[in-house]
Amino acid sequence: MTAHARSDMNGHSDVAEEHRLQPQADQARDRRDASLRALHELEDALGAPTPGREQRWITSVVTALDELAAALDEQSTGHSEVDSLLSEIATDDPVMAPRIDLLRREHDDLRHSVASLRTQISPLPDPVVDTADVRERLASVARRLRQHRAREADLIYEAIDLNLGLAE
Repeated sequence: MTAHARSDMNGHSDVAEEHRLQPQADQARDRRDASLRALHELEDALGAPTPGREQRWITSVVTALDELAAALDEQSTGHSEVDSLLSEIATDDPVMAPRIDLLRREHDDLRHSVASLRTQISPLPDPVVDTADVRERLASVARRLRQHRAREADLIYEAIDLNLGLAE
């Protein structure tokens, strides 16, 4: 850990320890935040009213789905880097490696699910959109992504005692 000086309002200096993997954790947090924002955008698009505006609705959903796919791809690229947070944890604690491999496979599966759903819902040859079906299928992916995020955060916290949740 690296020591950093920090001063309070009265000018008293405090020494805060920074974990050696903090830079990787910050990058991981940024990528996780981007995918979470994209997920929120998708959920907002899915929740919009559809009667009489199905084609506009599906266009909005597809746009949000594309943003989620891009964020998940970026996150996957980060996970696979040799000096990524997950790679460093696996190197430091080989017992964690099988769980990290599982997380990576889950993430790839989520990416493939998003891509598959994207292909299925657009372009739609039929002007009639089954909005309930689209919502249900994408809600399933969203639920799986949230569960995956929780497992990843738990593993990281367990391994190095860093919280990748919202900044406090």
